[in-house]
Amino acid sequence: MVRPVRLLALLAVLASVGVALATPGGASARLTPRGQVVQAGVVVVDRISDATWATLARRGAVGLLRAGYGPTTNRRRALAELVRGTEVNARLGGVPRGNPLLNTNKASVYPNCRSCIVVQLPPRGAPTANNRLYRIAVIGGSFHGLLTSPTTHIPGLVSIVDIAPTALPGHPSSTLSWTPSDHAIGTLNRLGHAIHANNRLKFAALFILAGVLLALALLGLRAAVTAVPAALLVNLALGIGQVSNEVLLCAAISAGTVVVALALARLCRSEPALLALYGGVVALYAFVMVTRPEWQAVNPFGPTQNSRFWGIGNQIETLLLAPLLAGAFLARRRFGIVGFALFGVFGLVVMTDNRIGADGGGAIVFGVALAVLGARLFRLGAKGFVGLLGSAAIAVLWIVSRGLAEPGPNHLRSAFAHGGGGLFSSLESRVPLSYLPALHAWQMVVPLMFVLAAAFAVAWRAARQQSTRDVLLAFGVAIVTSLLVNDSAAYELAGGIAVVGAIARFAPAPAPARARSRVLARVLARTKLGPEPVPVPVPTEAPPG
Repeated sequence: MVRPVRLLALLAVLASVGVALATPGGASARLTPRGQVVQAGVVVVDRISDATWATLARRGAVGLLRAGYGPTTNRRRALAELVRGTEVNARLGGVPRGNPLLNTNKASVYPNCRSCIVVQLPPRGAPTANNRLYRIAVIGGSFHGLLTSPTTHIPGLVSIVDIAPTALPGHPSSTLSWTPSDHAIGTLNRLGHAIHANNRLKFAALFILAGVLLALALLGLRAAVTAVPAALLVNLALGIGQVSNEVLLCAAISAGTVVVALALARLCRSEPALLALYGGVVALYAFVMVTRPEWQAVNPFGPTQNSRFWGIGNQIETLLLAPLLAGAFLARRRFGIVGFALFGVFGLVVMTDNRIGADGGGAIVFGVALAVLGARLFRLGAKGFVGLLGSAAIAVLWIVSRGLAEPGPNHLRSAFAHGGGGLFSSLESRVPLSYLPALHAWQMVVPLMFVLAAAFAVAWRAARQQSTRDVLLAFGVAIVTSLLVNDSAAYELAGGIAVVGAIARFAPAPAPARARSRVLARVLARTKLGPEPVPVPVPTEAPPG
């Protein structure tokens, strides 16, 4: 049993973590040595052999390059992004505008330079799937070991937009760095295998988790309530271990989630313990994404490694809604409006802070869901909902402004550039980035939508308490909002099915009834009045005849 005093201390810690994350600071607690290649030549090659790769690793720093942004790429798009130092999603054309910032040299073999950046790019021709990693090396400027990138936050993984700032002076906040490594080639091989395996299993892992959660809910097991935190913990453990075996990954997501969920259900029998679990898992993810972002990025629920390299992607965003909404409900039950507000602000910080990934879509989704839940819990009506939504928007904008004031990459910088023009452009891009891909993948999206709707309807009808329906309604509004503002509809629908299974078993004890009984008992004790005597019926004679 977790005492309320201890839980209040935990909420204070969570609030302090949120405040610390919202204040300016470094993007990572780990400092890596910085090198600088001033006016270095950029050499583009079609192939880097293993022998040349080993030579480059001895002479400089090496890494793996993602040569584009979005589902497809080719030589033309990759080169256009490289020389301009900016990226455009392949669904929007993949070719950025503007004048080139640098020139590149074409070579058939490594030219044995003293100060240069050697880059392997995709072959010429029609765009192909952007699922391959290419080799890159930086020679000179004290670079030696493993390349680190301010864009990817994953040691050894480099984005195409990192090359121009590194080759040109005057970009200290966005240039490549390096970290010492005695076995850089082996580390990159393991990283490449892990990224490939986890990218292949993005849908499979979510489908497995959705099946596990629905099974636990249908069996009536309370472990469904702790299954999402269990899955998040298993997912993080797989990232720490950099597991690349696909069989082991699937087994861990299925069996591992069930085992951990059952154990957590036994440990977290009380509401305070459950609240501590929900808040602790979210805080753990926030801490890891600041200190060791690669642990959260390269795992089954991490972001796809051809767009958002790190931070809260659509998979994690959808799954985090379960502990965030249920935690906000429990915080209100234990501590009233102050607990609800603290937990809500904590969730908004985690979704919005730039050092955790600055997920603008996730901030919108959670803000709307939080407003719906608050309006239901405090019976505020439509005006109260608008007020809560406005408060969440103000908090999000303040956190975003703090992140935009810092130099370096920011996922929301383009949306807030050029005044309101960036926001309008972001809204217009929803059609090619979100809606058209969903229509093209209708064979997967439509069945998932029907399953989610059916699971939601069954959970709603089976709910025995108003609290279950309050959280369920907030999540239903959240998933609709997510489909409108986010990409990857299939990810959100599959994750939504899993969350519905968890919320279906979320049924806190009817505390208000117990509270009324205690209040009535105290009133009777103070007035020294007992309950009114129950009248005893007096038997009467039966009528004659």
